[in-house]
Amino acid sequence: MGIGRSEEFGSWPERVAVIGGGRWARQLTQVLCDLTPPTVRISVHSRHNAESLSVWVRSRGLQERVEVSFGWPRLLRARSTAVIVANAARDHESAAVAALSECVPVLVEKPIAPTAAASHRLVDLARSRNTRFAAAHVFLFARYLENFARLVSETGGIRSLRVRWMDPSNESRYGEKKRFDPGLPIFADWLPHVLSITNALTPGLPQRCERLKFLRGGAHLELELVLGSTPCSVELVRNGDRRQRVVEVVTLEKTLLLDFSSEPGTIICGSQTSNGDPDWGRAMGPAALMLLAFLRWAAGGDFDSRLDIERGLRASEVIDQAASMYKAALVPWLAAELASLESDENDLRYALTELLQSGSLLPETAIEEQIKRVRQEFSKTSDAQWLKALVEAQNPLERLRSITITG
Repeated sequence: MGIGRSEEFGSWPERVAVIGGGRWARQLTQVLCDLTPPTVRISVHSRHNAESLSVWVRSRGLQERVEVSFGWPRLLRARSTAVIVANAARDHESAAVAALSECVPVLVEKPIAPTAAASHRLVDLARSRNTRFAAAHVFLFARYLENFARLVSETGGIRSLRVRWMDPSNESRYGEKKRFDPGLPIFADWLPHVLSITNALTPGLPQRCERLKFLRGGAHLELELVLGSTPCSVELVRNGDRRQRVVEVVTLEKTLLLDFSSEPGTIICGSQTSNGDPDWGRAMGPAALMLLAFLRWAAGGDFDSRLDIERGLRASEVIDQAASMYKAALVPWLAAELASLESDENDLRYALTELLQSGSLLPETAIEEQIKRVRQEFSKTSDAQWLKALVEAQNPLERLRSITITG
């Protein structure tokens, strides 16, 4: 991967703790092992996945470097510790609070927290403790984005942007099957990536979500963003037919396209096509560069503006805007689909699973039973009592849960 250790990188924290047990947490742990000197102690903490983490550590031969734990507060009191929060988004706030309360520097994965209010609480806590708090926007450390942004800046003012982000139903990344959090709506999952990329192309401009089109039970969304006064169309698709990561920019002079569906991607500028990053595989990749920047800062080094927590706050605020539109579209769609004899089973199952999993991650068998109860309850009512209640509910999740409990 082109990762190496060097004294020029400066000092390191004595301990790095990764909070999370999923695929991305494991990937970051592997990068940390490759990046840091042997004197840096690495630990991984998961309240729900520690056993499989231990198996993974042994399978990679990392047991001499990596300690696995079910909990983390005790370890955060160690001197010179840095924490990376990479667990489920619903648990970001509690994990970050545990570290920031101990005045431990934190790098938090996207989104910072489920809501803008929760994100602001974390930032306020970090400031009150005078503790370093960073947002993990890994694409800002990708040279192919830097190269693309440089070309865009050289071709006149931007007239519009378009982003297409799609994941297939089955995909492997770095040798592991990629899974999304079924309780995290697609806009909350991916908008931080999209907004960090568009911000690199239109730096300093305010970002807002103006429209949202709801498709396939929420697995396919079309959003209209505005960056300052520049329109930006965004299409987000889960369970698609292929992997896509495409950014198109229309400037006053020409159209430019970055396609990094397969990294390091391709840049198309007019009639010219080039490699997104000629140094890919020979120099540090984006994740390593991001972790290096954070660990240097955590150990007392210089701050890298790409870690600025304000980026994460702005993304949280746009996510809140999208969430309001999403709920306004989801609830009547769900009510109509539950009442219809011709509803698409896959789309309905996706929407119900997302709602039922949003509070906490449930076993697949429990979700199947709850979906069955919801379907049964709606099928036996003829006066649209539940349909009206669902549309009018302030919290449709609680209404669905009341059905699964009493059904």
